[in-house]
Amino acid sequence: MKPEKLNQFMYALMKGARRHSLVEFLETWEISEEEYEEIKEWFWKEHRVNL
Repeated sequence: MKPEKLNQFMYALMKGARRHSLVEFLETWEISEEEYEEIKEWFWKEHRVNL
């Protein structure tokens, strides 16, 4: 079961990352832009969370 606040949490997390630098955020976690696109697609398909 998906946590009730998952959408809100993911939105806040990505909004914070974009406020500074999404690329730097991804690099810090060793996530390529291609991997990020895969993650975005998965979250949308599985949870209807738009990152």
